[in-house]
Amino acid sequence: MIMEASDDAPAFDSNIYRVGILLSVSETLRGFVNIYHDIISFPEVFTSFVPLLHEIVKENKIPESLQLKMTSIASLIKGKIDEHEKLRQPLRMRMKKPVPIKQFNPRFEENFVHGKNYDPDRERAQRKKLERQIKQEAKGAARELRKDNYFLQEVKARERAVAEEERADKYRKAMAFLQEQESNFKSGQLGRGGKKRK
Repeated sequence: MIMEASDDAPAFDSNIYRVGILLSVSETLRGFVNIYHDIISFPEVFTSFVPLLHEIVKENKIPESLQLKMTSIASLIKGKIDEHEKLRQPLRMRMKKPVPIKQFNPRFEENFVHGKNYDPDRERAQRKKLERQIKQEAKGAARELRKDNYFLQEVKARERAVAEEERADKYRKAMAFLQEQESNFKSGQLGRGGKKRK
């Protein structure tokens, strides 16, 4: 009936309509309290509703049942606010050891020796020393490997040269024998039957 009534209908001016609106608003407020009771900012959001509800309850025209409902909602909000405030801790500065500012000023040694490590952190200095030794050892090992490779290449080159010389000598001897045979054949020293004449 209210939804179909015109804007100037007398139902909108009645106390029953006003009480119905207040009842709907209060139940909606209770629903929001139940939904958002876990959020951290609950006290800041809902604190302002408590004095408003108390002001409405003080009105003489409000029915007792509605007064009790609004009082219970105000108590519910107040209880949730108290729970949140008990759990809250005051803000404090973080207890953290101050980090010293890095100093970029150069440090001078009176009796400076080139190659000596003046790092005050002995562990870091020892680590750097070991790293340098490892690099030097790696360079030395690489140098020795290169020398070994050069030596092996020279040995293989000499062996190849000797083998080539032997092959060339055999080839020369074979060619000389064949030329001698050809010469004897042409000169008639090799007769029929393949026997050499005396």
